[in-house]
Amino acid sequence: MYERYYAQKGADRNDLLTNSEVTFQAFAFDQANTRALRRMHLDRKQATVLDVGCGTGASLLQFIRLGFRPENLTGVDTDAERVTIARETFPNVTFECASGEHLGFSDSTFDITFESTLFMMLTDEDVARRIAAEMLRVTRPGGYVMLSDWRYARPGSADHSPVTKKRIASLFRVGDKTDVVARERGALVPPLGRFLSRNIPSLYFAIQSLLPFAVGQFTTVLQRR
Repeated sequence: MYERYYAQKGADRNDLLTNSEVTFQAFAFDQANTRALRRMHLDRKQATVLDVGCGTGASLLQFIRLGFRPENLTGVDTDAERVTIARETFPNVTFECASGEHLGFSDSTFDITFESTLFMMLTDEDVARRIAAEMLRVTRPGGYVMLSDWRYARPGSADHSPVTKKRIASLFRVGDKTDVVARERGALVPPLGRFLSRNIPSLYFAIQSLLPFAVGQFTTVLQRR
């Protein structure tokens, strides 16, 4: 899917240095994740974090910037090439080439189990359920599952499955295995967000605040019971 996406949209589609369309989209992601992390009662110097579907590791950079220690961070991804890039970029972080359906960690290992735009890409709900179950398994009781994902999908797209409140509740057994701690607004729907980021950036966060239906990405925090 990623290969098709960048072939159609261009290699700089999400490049912060060359494409101003994504500048404020990235800021909004960071804002939502930072606000979500504030809702967790953790010692950043000790907290262990797992990023499922980490890609090249870019999502873990925010944790490092906010004071989490690289040696306590772990990322897993099925793409060996992307994992190699992640290891080269973040040599003090642990990266493994593995499937989220079969995480090679003991029960209750991590304080935070995190994903960014992973479930949006999972159109096979059986696979999504297995990954969600594994994320819960490796999160310690009292720990957190952090989902930074999109609640809307492009109409007619066969490559995306929206990450709605209802879907989250089903996948992560909200009310049974988890409780919702936070749901923070993030990036605007891409057509609008990219337009504002490039042309009228001063309006970006005003629109995010005033028009909640235009927000496409949310960061949801669940606490494991």
